[in-house]
Amino acid sequence: MDSSHAPAADDRRARMLRSAARLRAVLRQGVYFLRSMEGARELTSQQISLLTMLKPGGARMTSIASNLGVRTPTATQSVDRLSKAGLVQRDPDPTDARAVLVSLTPQGEEVLAREDQHRSERVADVLYELSAEELDLLDAALPVLAKLARAQESSGD
Repeated sequence: MDSSHAPAADDRRARMLRSAARLRAVLRQGVYFLRSMEGARELTSQQISLLTMLKPGGARMTSIASNLGVRTPTATQSVDRLSKAGLVQRDPDPTDARAVLVSLTPQGEEVLAREDQHRSERVADVLYELSAEELDLLDAALPVLAKLARAQESSGD
């Protein structure tokens, strides 16, 4: 192996680690910000996350648990609460008779749309603090963040 390339690889790895740490810190603050929107709202951030992942077409309980970062029994309890509130329904999975597909009810779609609108308005209020240049930078960064999110989804982590 040509050792002249090792320092460049080490520098790249060090940069990736620094960027990863900064990204994680920013995302963590973003999560705190989103959670702060709950207040006296109808649903918690975790419930909103669960409802959002059901669009479109629903999701299996194992996927819900994985996406929420909880065990399946905990996800089942969350789905039970949302089901009792009339926001989700369970149906047999058409691709696997042993599995259940959780999906939004019309009431769940309505509540989710209302909560999404509220949260978008809150984020828009914060965006007013940014300059036009900062908004341009944010707009340019969003496709990169979306790509990272898709990579995480496809890796199953």
